[in-house]
Amino acid sequence: MHRLRQATLSFLGCLLLGLSGCTAGSPLPGLIRSIYVEEPSGVPTPDLAQYAAVIHDTSVRVLVERGYVAAMEPATADAFLHAVWIARPAIAGTPQGRVTLQMTLVSRNGVVLRVLDIVTDTPAGFLSRERISDHIREKLGTIRL
Repeated sequence: MHRLRQATLSFLGCLLLGLSGCTAGSPLPGLIRSIYVEEPSGVPTPDLAQYAAVIHDTSVRVLVERGYVAAMEPATADAFLHAVWIARPAIAGTPQGRVTLQMTLVSRNGVVLRVLDIVTDTPAGFLSRERISDHIREKLGTIRL
């Protein structure tokens, strides 16, 4: 009976040791200090194109307030912030389609760190510089790396 207990404990020990490697998360891509903010892409209408400067400037301000350095050149950045507009076509009887502004933070080696929906499925006509800026401050201000 004594050997059965040792065999059982040895088996459980090996099993736990073997499974512990499965629970380890993927390694972090490194320390992120500087982020390069790219201009928004995928602008579905000329009306939304006018908000590119607001999106860029507000994103830079929020990141600097969070303690990151706004990289002036992509070569000096540890990560990149991509902003993309996603449009859903207008439905019959409605004046405009709905849009989503999504931001993706990607490390230098291509690992996606965060995906944030800044504006979610909103009629394009309801957006203004102030509203977009408020959404960016609210959602992007929550990132922690």
